[in-house]
Amino acid sequence: MSLRSRITILTALLILFSTAILGAFVYFTASSIQYQTIDNGLRSAVADARIQNLSDNPRPAPADSYSQIAIGRVNRDNTITVLRQAGYSSDPLPFPTLTATQLAQSQQTAITVPGEVTYRVLARQPDPRRAMAVAATPLTDVESNLKQLAVSIIAAVALVTIIGALTSWAVVRKFFRPVDAMVDSAQAIAQGDTKRRVPTAQPGTELGELSVALNAMIGALTESITRVEASEVQLRKFVSNASHEIRTPLTVIRGYVELLQNESPDASDLQARALTRIATESHRLEGLVTQLLVLENMDSLAQQEFGAFDLSQIVRDFFEDLTALNPGRPILLDLGSCFINGEPNAWRQLVSNLVQNISRHTPLDAAVEVHLIQHGGETVLTVDDAGPGIPIGQREAVLQRFTRLDETPSTSSGGFGLGMSIIGAVIAAHGGRLELLDSPIGGLRVQITIPAN
Repeated sequence: MSLRSRITILTALLILFSTAILGAFVYFTASSIQYQTIDNGLRSAVADARIQNLSDNPRPAPADSYSQIAIGRVNRDNTITVLRQAGYSSDPLPFPTLTATQLAQSQQTAITVPGEVTYRVLARQPDPRRAMAVAATPLTDVESNLKQLAVSIIAAVALVTIIGALTSWAVVRKFFRPVDAMVDSAQAIAQGDTKRRVPTAQPGTELGELSVALNAMIGALTESITRVEASEVQLRKFVSNASHEIRTPLTVIRGYVELLQNESPDASDLQARALTRIATESHRLEGLVTQLLVLENMDSLAQQEFGAFDLSQIVRDFFEDLTALNPGRPILLDLGSCFINGEPNAWRQLVSNLVQNISRHTPLDAAVEVHLIQHGGETVLTVDDAGPGIPIGQREAVLQRFTRLDETPSTSSGGFGLGMSIIGAVIAAHGGRLELLDSPIGGLRVQITIPAN
């Protein structure tokens, strides 16, 4: 839940709680006042000496006359003789039926007696020589008024709460508008728009100070990124230039070594071994230079024009070569015809690196399974091997340049830690993704997913 929603809900709850308390206070105050007024009327009625003079057979009241208070007299046997009924004379309300307990309670204070009609009842005996008088007032109008008041209070509480919540939402939304602008700017910056800056909020406020601090931080980060990118460009340029410059003398060295080997058949064992080592290391160094140049070309691959080609044919050619090199290795090829848009030579380099990794890092009899399918608008190339695999904690590291799982310097494998970097660069240039997973046949699964078109 967003912060603005929580603030709005909290504000609405506070308004609801406050107005509910106020509404309850108003309701109980109004109820108390009405009952107090009724009780005062009953006291006055029973204290009126004239009610003692009422006859048991009073004269008929005028038509449509109305009486608010009913009067009764308590006889010696605790029965009540009705002297006057409440309501209209043409349709009087029934006098309340009182038990002995209720009659005794009504002598102490006014009580509410439920029945067909709810009454408020009070009994008094002002003169011990006379009978006890009972006064009763129907509460029909009072209950109706209190019910209407309760409904009005509930409606008012709900209305005030809704208005308060909407007002709070509008105020909070206006208050958070600079925050939304900051979020939009931050997302744009995260997507690469480093020239974007956070809008400056009202000076002197917390948001204003935050926007100034964020802009200062973004400026410092942008400057650092610019320096790093410039340094990386210079480094790549240096590596490229150095690779080109080294390639020529390496070719010359190899040529002279081969010449000496051919022209010196009588050379000593030490000289022959030295020439062989020079030739081997020259070949390895030339391989490193070649891979650096390939990696440089991969970095600029995204700017090239792509064309459609059949990836399955490239995969088939290289893995059939692996079959020829390792006749004892079980290789399963499940390749559907998959045309993709890309640079064919880059994909040849990618598949070549996959084959070289399998050849170098798995036993000669380790099984290999290759699957190529198109599904859901994507092309998926999966290469499984039954080799030792790569530990989960090192799978991200092998995608970095010059990263080798075996940190011990070795000349036997011929690897420089650039193969997976080249694979990753080719996939990134084609807008795909590379996943290194556990293989169901025991080793490593390399899964490459790219858009079909």
